[in-house]
Amino acid sequence: MEQVPPVPEWADRILSLINHLKLTQAGLAERLGVSPATVSRWIQGKHEPTAEGYIALGNQAARSDAVYFWERAGMNVANLPDTGLHKLASSLRVNLDKLTIVGAPKISGQVGARGAAAIPLLRASAYGDRLPPRENVSLSEVEVEEMLLAPLGWCPNPEHMIGIHLEGDSMSPMIGPGSILFVDTAATDREKLDRKIVVVSHRDLGFKVARLQRLGGTDLLVSANARYLPLDVTNASKWKVFGEVLWWVSRDAGAVA
Repeated sequence: MEQVPPVPEWADRILSLINHLKLTQAGLAERLGVSPATVSRWIQGKHEPTAEGYIALGNQAARSDAVYFWERAGMNVANLPDTGLHKLASSLRVNLDKLTIVGAPKISGQVGARGAAAIPLLRASAYGDRLPPRENVSLSEVEVEEMLLAPLGWCPNPEHMIGIHLEGDSMSPMIGPGSILFVDTAATDREKLDRKIVVVSHRDLGFKVARLQRLGGTDLLVSANARYLPLDVTNASKWKVFGEVLWWVSRDAGAVA
């Protein structure tokens, strides 16, 4: 007599999710944008969800179950704050004595033996939450707020460096709201930026900052704040990589302005 193989754990988890959400198979299928037959094959253990399917399931689940689904998708959950992620403790110190200014011709000049990059701080914001900043400024219209100096050694492509403000808390506690992000706009190759913090741009939604994770044919932005779900930015015609965030400067939240 042929023995029926046991139903895989992932199938049981999907069935438990359906019960937890008090949905029918068709109801879950509608939420995920797949067919009811697909969900049926999942819970029978006949076909395992794709990475995209697991991400969508995780976005519907409670936190503990969401981590399971995201791990099945291949996501590095170590970057999520409530799964034992790394601690960040850095201080940025800049010695501006005897520096060579590198930037536009009007601000370039020799002032010493060591180098510095003059970085324009744009009057624009990358958003770190579900909504774009109050003003969605296109690059064609953006103004330079001021020029900032940074060590040349910190800037692989000094003439392509820009500074941009961060709004929202999706990168907390790693990067606090109100921080200034320093972005290398020459770094736009998605393959090389896997697991790096990036700024991407959307023609309607402005700039978004998060960690890029590539899972097969899917590109996701993963926030540091556990409250925010991964964002699918696979469609390169809608989501353009603006650049890699090399470092940032944050103000002490308790400091008096």
